Amino acid sequence: MGIANKTRIIVTATINNLYHLDMNLPLLLKNLPGCLIFFAFLSGCHTPVKPGTYANDKIPPSQANNFHDLNKQLFEGLKANSKKQLSGLLSKEMIDNNSNLKDIELVSNHMKEGDFTLQEEYYLVKRKPGKDTLKIGSKDINNHKIGVNIDQPETYLAFFGQKGIANGQMVTLVYKKLDYGWKLTDLEIDPYSINGKTAPELFKQAKDDYAKGYLVNAVNLMAEARTTSQPYISWVYPEEKQINGFYAKVLNAANRKYRFPYTINVATQPQIINLQTHTTPEGVFPQVFYRSNIRLTNTAGLLKENLQVRKALATALPGINKGNKYVFYSVFNKLPNSYESVDRYEVTDTIK
Repeated sequence: MGIANKTRIIVTATINNLYHLDMNLPLLLKNLPGCLIFFAFLSGCHTPVKPGTYANDKIPPSQANNFHDLNKQLFEGLKANSKKQLSGLLSKEMIDNNSNLKDIELVSNHMKEGDFTLQEEYYLVKRKPGKDTLKIGSKDINNHKIGVNIDQPETYLAFFGQKGIANGQMVTLVYKKLDYGWKLTDLEIDPYSINGKTAPELFKQAKDDYAKGYLVNAVNLMAEARTTSQPYISWVYPEEKQINGFYAKVLNAANRKYRFPYTINVATQPQIINLQTHTTPEGVFPQVFYRSNIRLTNTAGLLKENLQVRKALATALPGINKGNKYVFYSVFNKLPNSYESVDRYEVTDTIK
């Protein structure tokens, strides 16, 4: 009896202190379950989430709101290029690692080109410690796998891409619930798309162009596919091995067919010395380097020759004027080298 009385006195005092209400004991005990629920709400407790992996809109709303608030704060700090502003969100290891400054600066710079929007997010709860793989099979051609290192009871991964940007980057955020709260433990930024296409989409286009005999296009597309094939260190497309194998195939075919210097079949006999790509805000396009016998000071003569070169290359390099907004030309009198600056004449062919 004595213990029961003490318990009632303590509960009554607690309720009265919180609500400043003058209620009798029977009424208090009647309402006690509801009061306890309200106390749990005030203390910030959430209903426990069952162990498992929650993807995108399957993440419980209360947790999702919390994660999205963290992401908003984080991108504000990234935009400001301020590690100090981010310090409250970073794990101790991230704070101590100054190599993160480069990634922070990269994200800040790319945010000037276009905003990052959330593409995928995953909440992992009380999974077995160790390495695991998330299989994302609802993206059709862009299906992929993501490797995850589980060393904490709760982990959250968020992937942000740039929409409306020809050459888009992907920012990956990994948060873990540590003993001192939710903190960012990993930040990465890597190429995600080129000319608006992901690695599998570039691979598909390269195979189509190769089938049409557009060998140079296929080589460029496969180089771009390899550049975008790993937008996160543990992100794997099913076609990864095929991409590497097909790139080697088309590259070997191009090396067998085109030996540099490659003489262009026009009257002035200019010679192609290299084929590369040129990156612009609108995308990545072919760039042809060739040596001309016409002096660089004779711009009228160079332009006249270039018009002939364009026509000849439509046959010599099939497809170079197909599917590209531009073809860039760099014309030299003297071969470029690594020990001196060599003058050049630049021409841009806008494909209509």
